[in-house]
Amino acid sequence: MKLNTYEYFLVISPSEKICKLIMSYKQYFTKRYGCTMADIFKPHISIMNCLQSNYKESRLVDNLIRFGKTVEPFTAELNGIGQFPETVFVGIYNKYHLTQIIMELSQFARPVLYKPQFHTTPHISIARGMTPEQHALAWAHWQNHEIEASFEVNKLTLLRRLMNTKRIQKFDNIATIPFTGEEISSQQLSLDFETIF
Repeated sequence: MKLNTYEYFLVISPSEKICKLIMSYKQYFTKRYGCTMADIFKPHISIMNCLQSNYKESRLVDNLIRFGKTVEPFTAELNGIGQFPETVFVGIYNKYHLTQIIMELSQFARPVLYKPQFHTTPHISIARGMTPEQHALAWAHWQNHEIEASFEVNKLTLLRRLMNTKRIQKFDNIATIPFTGEEISSQQLSLDFETIF
């Protein structure tokens, strides 16, 4: 079996309606402020990314699906525009459910994944990697922008792309993890992760 190194990326994707709304912002940032990275990626909430061989991929997917059975679907409410250095994003008002998902995933997945990075401030990026000038101009225009919208969060999506190639590969969707709210304790799930990897 040939082993390859992949970047794995775990995300939550908004509804189609919200994706269209935020893509319009991304396209505006590209045209108005010259943010070339803004409209490359579809809108998403980043949960985790890591570099990993494909050796454990099927086990990772199986366990993520089992984790999804412990999470009930919920509604995410958007909360205007926020900013980090070099980044402008759409904020999420009710972050509690998202931060809880990230915390629980990190507790049992961190020991079995190679240097995973968990994204602890849930948001939907509009533009990243902005120059100071781009950021200052965009923030001056958008800091008071209001958004009243929401979407149901009912699944995770696991993406991957091949590393160690001469050109940047696009991410492929390799698994959808539905949230069903079935009862499986996080403690038992943690033990299973530790024993099968």
